[in-house]
Amino acid sequence: MHFDTSIKPDFMRLTHNNEKAWQFVELFARRAHDLDDMIDDNKVMSDEEMIQAELNWMMALSTNSFYQAHSNFLMPLLIMSCNAWLDANKWEKSEVEVKKVHSDVLKSFYHEVIFAVVYLCGGWNAMREFTQLHREYQTDNYGNV
Repeated sequence: MHFDTSIKPDFMRLTHNNEKAWQFVELFARRAHDLDDMIDDNKVMSDEEMIQAELNWMMALSTNSFYQAHSNFLMPLLIMSCNAWLDANKWEKSEVEVKKVHSDVLKSFYHEVIFAVVYLCGGWNAMREFTQLHREYQTDNYGNV
């Protein structure tokens, strides 16, 4: 899975071309996808590679000026995103059909972090426009339940 950067033109337009905000979004989304790939795809990494990736993520996050300026707003969303992802991984293996379907939406909670960044930069109307353009979820479970 990879981060779909096709959202960038709309993101930049609605965030008043805030490149630092985009750098945070790209950093966060890529890390989320990397973690998902490591677990879902059983991506094999050595201990060295795993620790290096974690240190790279921590250093990049801690030095990102947009994150530094908005960490009190963003950190709770990052925590909730991680929690939702863990719940979604359990739900996608559930015997309950509705949980399997809803797991895709739950797993995509990380989108809310991106939407929140648009809100921080452009306000309510910008976020509403962005979510209407880009609130899409993976659909790989829809035909399987």
